[in-house]
Amino acid sequence: MYEMRAESPDGLGELLWHVLSKEPSSGTLCGRHAPPPPAVPAISDGTAGERYCAPCMTAFRSAVQAHADNALSPEAA
Repeated sequence: MYEMRAESPDGLGELLWHVLSKEPSSGTLCGRHAPPPPAVPAISDGTAGERYCAPCMTAFRSAVQAHADNALSPEAA
């Protein structure tokens, strides 16, 4: 299972969600340093919204697809 953490890169309330690497010392899947807990910064009423880190999501999709491909291969049976 992968864990996600949010940061507010602009300091104005917008949240950017990152996927954490399974190796704790590796940071996020996009290569950034993982934001420290607490994971979710306080959101004000004027928050700009939330979004997901595109490089993290691409790396996560590749990891999940590779796992699925290995699980469904004839050699896995």
